[in-house]
Parts: sequence; structure tokens; C-alpha cells
Amino acid sequence: MTTPASTGTPTVAGADPDAVPATAPTATTAAPAAPAAPAVDRRNSFDVLRLLFAICVIYSHAFALVGQEEPTAWGRTLGNLGVHGFFAISGYLIAASWDRSPSLTRFGLYRALRIVPGVVVAMVVAFAVARPFGQYADNPVPFIVNGPVWTLTWEVVAYGALALLGLTGVLRPGAFPAFAGAAWVVYLANIGAPDDFTAAVVPMLLMFLGGALLHVRPEVLRREVVVLAGIGLALSASPQVFAFLVAGVTRVVPFLFAPAVPADLVRVVVYLLSFPVVVVALGLWRTRLVLRHDISYGTYVYGWPVAQVAVAVALRNEVDLSPAALFGLTLVGTLPLAYLSWRLVERPALRLKTLVARRGEASPPRDLIMAGRRARREP
Repeated sequence: MTTPASTGTPTVAGADPDAVPATAPTATTAAPAAPAAPAVDRRNSFDVLRLLFAICVIYSHAFALVGQEEPTAWGRTLGNLGVHGFFAISGYLIAASWDRSPSLTRFGLYRALRIVPGVVVAMVVAFAVARPFGQYADNPVPFIVNGPVWTLTWEVVAYGALALLGLTGVLRPGAFPAFAGAAWVVYLANIGAPDDFTAAVVPMLLMFLGGALLHVRPEVLRREVVVLAGIGLALSASPQVFAFLVAGVTRVVPFLFAPAVPADLVRVVVYLLSFPVVVVALGLWRTRLVLRHDISYGTYVYGWPVAQVAVAVALRNEVDLSPAALFGLTLVGTLPLAYLSWRLVERPALRLKTLVARRGEASPPRDLIMAGRRARREP
């Protein structure tokens, strides 16, 4: 998962807090104009999508936390689907963040300021409220105080990988598609492997990769590509329909999947290719929904603890909670906490990014300092 809220973008469209002039003005030489930073339109719907994905995770977990099977779509739980949405959006926005400010120090600091304060406070709260209930020992899902945060580990791994690609020059329009293609070849060579890493972690990373690719090569988001991705996503929603279509295609072109490839694996590939395209396209759609307060991250990290408390209280009072009732109670308890997390923890931490950016603007770049020293040594 994502984390659901890691944009790393300046609040003013087109502003680049990391931009510095290549040379400084002197008394006799005018400073050359700095190249304009690419426009960054903050009027997108990504915050709304992240919130919807976080609510999707809460809804899915409402079934698991009362001991029932989670609802599924596209062959995965709705919670997993929500996490995939987080990773696709994160890949797109984090690639844009690196593109605007390709500094490893700033990049790492910005990511830490976005993720660490919120999750640290959430975990402190989660453990504090779990203690009176014996770490939920009697709950259907015992001893897990905040289940979804495990995805943040892989979110950080994705950030580190993207920074490495940026430093080595791979995160460029000419090189990154080849890297993405190579990653897909490795995945396809291991698709269907029974281990949890291939089944659960790799798809999240592929979503992040897809989102990043859509930023690096934005021309991919042509109307016909988005429509094709939407059709692929719709057809792959039903395993029966997709298996029927694959069977029909292989009868017409019998060598297409030789040796035979199960239709379910083809369906997984279609989903993994289509989903990030549809998600990013929705986030950039002309009709844009903007949230005044980005409560998606707080909703994600507080949803599970609130639900566990609700289940524990219900068990103590011998109340049988349905998934729908637990979902409603969880939302009522989580959204205010998410708002407080945004106002009191996340937003104050993000303001430190502005201070860092201003300090960077005030500090002369290293090459300018060295050039000045060399000039003083010359006769």
C-alpha cells in the first residue's frame, strides 16, 4: 500500500522549490534565465481516489475482522485492490516529485516527512488502545493491532528504487520504458509462482512501476490507450467471461498461447497492465474533485485499529457485529481521527518541506561556490 498520501509536490502549480540558477548574476554579467519548471497541476482527483481506496480497504477488512471471507474483485480482495490503487497513484506522483527535484537528500527527507510522522503517531495510538483489550486476543483476528501498515514497507522500497533509477539516469523517457519492459519479463517468467512475494508484493511494485511510467512517458495516456485499458479491466473482472473470450481467441489463433497458458494468468496480466492506466487517467480527468483536507493517509492507518476496538467491545458485550455494521462504525470512528492526523501531524510535518525548499533556494549551489574559489585563486 501505499501509502495512500505521498505526493511530494509543491502547493503552487508550476513552482519548483528546488530550482537554482546555473550561474549567479555579477555586476557586469546578467544572470541567464533559468529554464521553466514543468507545470504541476494540483487540481487533480488523486486525493479523492486515495480516500476512496482507503475506504475500500476498510470495507474489505470489515469482513475479515468479524471472521468472514473478504469480498473479491479481479481475483483479489477489495483491500488488495485499494492498495494497488495507492501504489499506482504513488508511482505517478513520486516520479513527478523526483523529476522536479532530483536531489537524493531532499527526496528522502520529503518522503520521510510525509510517511513517518503520521504512521508513528498512528502506531503509538494503536498499541495504546489495544492494551486494555489484551492485544485483541479474543478477536477473530488476534494480536494484530494495525494490519495494513505492512504495505508501507514496500512503499518505502519503491521510493528507494525510484531514487536509484533517477540517480543512474534510468528514470528518463529513453531508458525507463526498457527498464519497465525488463521488469515485466522477469515477472512473466515467474508468474504463477506459489510464494507470497510473487503473489502479493510484486503486483504492488508493478502498479508503482506503471504509475511512474505514465509520468515519464505521458503520451501513453492517449484516449485510445485509456479506452483500451478500460475495456481490458472490464473484461478481466469476470473470470468466466474472460475464460470464454480466451478460449474463443485461441480457437481462431491456436498458437497464440503455445505452450498453453491458463486463462487466469492471462487475466492477471491484463489487470496489472490496465489498472494503473485507468487509475491515473481518472486522477487526471477533466472533471476534478479536490479535497480541502487530505485525510486518505489517516483513514488508511487508523481504520484497522478502530475496527479492532469495535469488534473487541462488541464481543465483551455479546453483540454480534455484521460486516456492514462494523464498516459503518469504523468510518464513524476513523474519519475524525484521520482529520486530526492531517491537521495536527501530517500537515505540520509537510510544512517543514517548505522550509527546507526555501533554505535550498537561499544556499548557493556547490558548483557556484567552487567556481568562486577558483576565480579568487586566479591572478
